[in-house]
Order: sequence, then C-alpha cells, then structure tokens
Amino acid sequence: MRSATRAAIATLSAGALAVSIAGCESSPLADGPGSGSTPAPPVSFQTSVVKGAKDVRPDATVTVSTIEGSLHTVTLVGPDGKELRGELENGTWRLVDMMAPGAVYTLKATGVSDDGTPGSFSRAFTTLKPTVEATYRVTPDADTVGVGMPVMITFDTNVMTPQMRANVEKQVKVTTTPAQEGSFGWLTDNQLMWRPKEYWKPNTKVSVNAALRGVQTGEKKWVTQDKTAAFTIAKRARISTVDVGNHVMTVKENGKLVATYPVSSGRATKSWRTRSGTKIITEKRAFMVMDAASLGVPKDDPNYYRTEVNYAMRVTNTGEFLHSAPWSVWAQGRRNVSHGCVNMGPRDAKQMFNASLPGDVVDFVNSPRKMKPTDGVGVWLFDYAQWQARSALYTPPKTPAPTPSATPSGTPSTAATPSAPSSATAATDAA
Repeated sequence: MRSATRAAIATLSAGALAVSIAGCESSPLADGPGSGSTPAPPVSFQTSVVKGAKDVRPDATVTVSTIEGSLHTVTLVGPDGKELRGELENGTWRLVDMMAPGAVYTLKATGVSDDGTPGSFSRAFTTLKPTVEATYRVTPDADTVGVGMPVMITFDTNVMTPQMRANVEKQVKVTTTPAQEGSFGWLTDNQLMWRPKEYWKPNTKVSVNAALRGVQTGEKKWVTQDKTAAFTIAKRARISTVDVGNHVMTVKENGKLVATYPVSSGRATKSWRTRSGTKIITEKRAFMVMDAASLGVPKDDPNYYRTEVNYAMRVTNTGEFLHSAPWSVWAQGRRNVSHGCVNMGPRDAKQMFNASLPGDVVDFVNSPRKMKPTDGVGVWLFDYAQWQARSALYTPPKTPAPTPSATPSGTPSTAATPSAPSSATAATDAA
C-alpha cells in the first residue's frame, strides 16, 4: 500500500495534473530517523492552484492539504507583502479573504511526515487581470447626517447577476455604536443600501468596511479596491411632515414640535404634482439655478422655466426641493402653484436650511401621486420585512406545516399561512 502511494506521489510531482488546477508536491528537509527501518513517506502537499498559473480567479477557493503527513502552517502573501486570512480545519487550509485581480501571489506551507520529518512547499501564481475595472463609492463618509440616512454602496454600472450581488453583500460589514438591528437591500441593481429597522438612534457612530477587492460584478469585470467609510448620526432626530393637500409643513425634533411653515407644493397636474412618501434631504445648496431642461423640458415648451433659488434642499432625484420662493408667498398656506418643489417664504426657508442636515427625514402626505423607490433614496418606502426581502441573501421564512383542526361537523380543516413578501411584491406595494 505504501509503495502504491509513493508511486502516485511521484506521478503527481512529475506534472501529470494538466487536466486539473490542483497540484501537489513532496519536499522533505531531511531523511527520516532510524537506521535499518523503512522511513515514512515524506510529507506531500496538495493545493488547488497550478504552479505558475496566470489567470486564477480573484475569488477562487484556494486550498492546501496533505496526501502524506500533516499540515502545520500556510501563508498566502500578495505583492503588497500582506498575508491574506485563511482557516485550517480538518487538515485543510482554505483562503478566507479575496485576492486582488492581476496580482502575483506566493503560497507557502510547512508540515511533517508521519515519522516527524519536516517538509515545506512554495508556489507562485498570478490572478487574472480584468478587462474592465468595476468602480464604486461608499457614502456618506466623514459626515454628520440625519436619522434617515442609509449606508449607500453605489456602483457605476449594474452588478449583473443575483449571485454577484450576493457576493458583494457578503463582503460588506456595517458596525454601529450603539448596536442597532438593520438589513441590507438592493434599491437597484447598482445600489446596495443598509438601513436600521427604524430610524437611527441619535448620536450613533457608523463604520463601513467594503472588502470588495476581487469581487466580480459583470462579464470580465472585477473590483480592484477595498473601501471604508465612517459617519455620525446627529444628536437630534429631526423629522418634518409636508401636508401637500393642506399646504403646511411641520417640523419635530426628538418628537417635539419646533416649527410650522406655510408652503406651496406642486400644482395639480400630472407632471408637476408633488409626490407623497418618506424622503430624506440628500443635498443642500445656498444658491442654485433650477433649469427645466434638466428634466427633459425643451426651452420652447410652455412649461419650461429657469429660476434662481436660495436655500435649496433636495429630496428627490427627480428635481423636488424645499427652497425659498418669494414670488409665491401669496400662495403659501393657500394653494399649490409650484413645479413640484415645496415653496417657502425666504425667512422660513433660511431657518429650515440652517437647521437641516442631509439625512433628515421629510415625510410627504396627502398627495395622490406616489413616490417610487428610485425617485430618490427610497429605503423608507418599505416596511422592514419588505426591505429585508430586497437583500440578495434573503431567505424567506419557512411556512409551518398546516395543523389539522376539527370543524363543528368533525371534518378536519387546514388554514394556509401567508408567506413573507417577495422583493417584487415589496416594490409593487411601495411604488
């Protein structure tokens, strides 16, 4: 049996593994102890990568084990000199971290034969170079934001498949102090977000570790960088409500009413009616020029406008802002006359602008036109169960087996248990 094993090892070390990415190597450092007795076979290593390989996937499962003897240590080091993490379990070492695309790695291992003779192993290989580099950003970062601001990981192009989105999600870690329950969800195929179950607790510290180097996002497209971010939630919970139908905005901080403002929202037409739904302030500008051309309205259209405004606070990607509008003071609190924005008096707008932060919640009610999730940062248009269902790692809860029960006539009956909402249902309900 031993001779057959030694023959197999010799064949493997001679390079007969051309049909597989696996390889093995025997490398004794000294003769086995004892004279006049047959020494134990030298420690023989086996790995999942071929020596000198040039196109190993960055997310490949790199493993090292032994055919003869036992494994002691394994290291995998990249071009930056940093050692990647791995786990040794049941005699097999398995890489935990992702590798970088287009990089040379050196894999080393040590072990001993059955009679204690030490041996070592070394192998170099190169990961594939992506045709296209996948780029992304993590926001917010180094900011103080309101209680409605989610963690946002935005790719420049779509992450193409459900499995790729799941792989992205697995590599992102969100840490909160104090700890709060929350969930990842994909708002679109290029935007992963993490939100708490309810609005953030004031003064929460949030850190994000997006260890995405080596993750594939499309055909021949890979991420080449890890990124991190950190931000702080404001010390107060500022939540405003715009009542579109009654032309008034109320502002609360930590549940206490602090301001009431007369407003004028979008006129009652298909194009300009203000959307209802829970929005957040995403941008503040003390001065800006609003041009209807950015919404696709040509200059020769009767609805075209180009207006200079002060104290602008964006709440959707579709052009809705809160802002100063001295020209409509006569209508504020009485009529809706805007092109979809919330018009405020100059003094009120300045006060609101100075007291607000990106991430502050603005809830719009009493409008028949509903906000779609992709109209802005739409994470709060879903209840928590619906948001969890938008995770690429979501597993629907198991439906309990029906329990027979007796009817008045003695005939058994069963009751179906509703299943958890799917992400498709959640999107339809919220739109």
